[in-house]
Amino acid sequence: MEILTYNYPAARFSENNINDVFKEELSKSDIVRIASGYISSSSLVELKKTIEINKKPKLELLIGMHYYDGFTKNQWNAACELNNFLVENNLGEVFISVGVKFHGKVYSFCYNENSYTSLVGSSNISSVLDALENLYEFDIFITDINKSKEINTAVTNIISKFGSSLRNIKPKIIENVKPVLEDYGIERASDIEIKETLNSLTNISFEIPLKTEPKSNLNVFFGTGRRNQRGYTIPRPWYEVELIVSNSITENDFYPNGTFEVITDDGWKFNCKTSGDYHKNFRSESDLKILGRWIKGRLENAEALKVGEMFTEDVKREYGRNSLTLTKTSKSNTWYLDFKKP
Repeated sequence: MEILTYNYPAARFSENNINDVFKEELSKSDIVRIASGYISSSSLVELKKTIEINKKPKLELLIGMHYYDGFTKNQWNAACELNNFLVENNLGEVFISVGVKFHGKVYSFCYNENSYTSLVGSSNISSVLDALENLYEFDIFITDINKSKEINTAVTNIISKFGSSLRNIKPKIIENVKPVLEDYGIERASDIEIKETLNSLTNISFEIPLKTEPKSNLNVFFGTGRRNQRGYTIPRPWYEVELIVSNSITENDFYPNGTFEVITDDGWKFNCKTSGDYHKNFRSESDLKILGRWIKGRLENAEALKVGEMFTEDVKREYGRNSLTLTKTSKSNTWYLDFKKP
């Protein structure tokens, strides 16, 4: 048994966390059974792509709370696409708990027929793959085969007793739009900071193009992915983004070099960074998914981009923007980042 927590130095009990352990156990497994209270559209899209690339494992997934609390349109579409893929390829099925509000978070991994491991704790599948930065999870990784076999039996029974095939469900669809960085530990700029930023805008501004290359920039998700020693490929996260900016922009003396703070047009505050040759890589500093969530979330909320689909010229036309606008302020090392829909 091993305690798995997140990387907070003051309350860290092990070298591993559930994100890494989940991906490692997934790569070893022939069958995975998951019962999770909540899901996110991005976590289901990433799970589908992982199984699609590797042709394994088989997956049985119970979604425990959304029948009662409702699905966003993106969540329901992602669940349907995952289910269709699993059923059509004889790789499992998605079930919805309709008999009870199932709030548990249980993961059972089976490989080599009689070998089992399991995860039990507080992490929904959305936390396992999205790694919410302001949410401290506490999970137990169980390697004892007999105990894990009992947990597998329990999860199987839970799915059997509470779960109904997704194909038989008429979902309650709830409002799809929410603040794009909500729940991700990103700081909101205060009203005073926003006012000061707007009052300090200079005439130095850059249009950062949003490119549509099929495997980079906003489409990193469709790139090669990361292969472990077992040869199992984990796709890049849906929200991982790194914009490649041309030399004609980066060679300007006023273009930011290194780390700087951005205040966004919708009131978020986080650090970005330019790096690489000629500072051509434009990204969020601590986590590439922050900038990705901010850009793709805006596109998703405007229904210009569907979770799991490629960023294309059609998406740009639908949203009405080809670029981000980065404007220097007179405040030290602070820039204003704008992606308002026209």
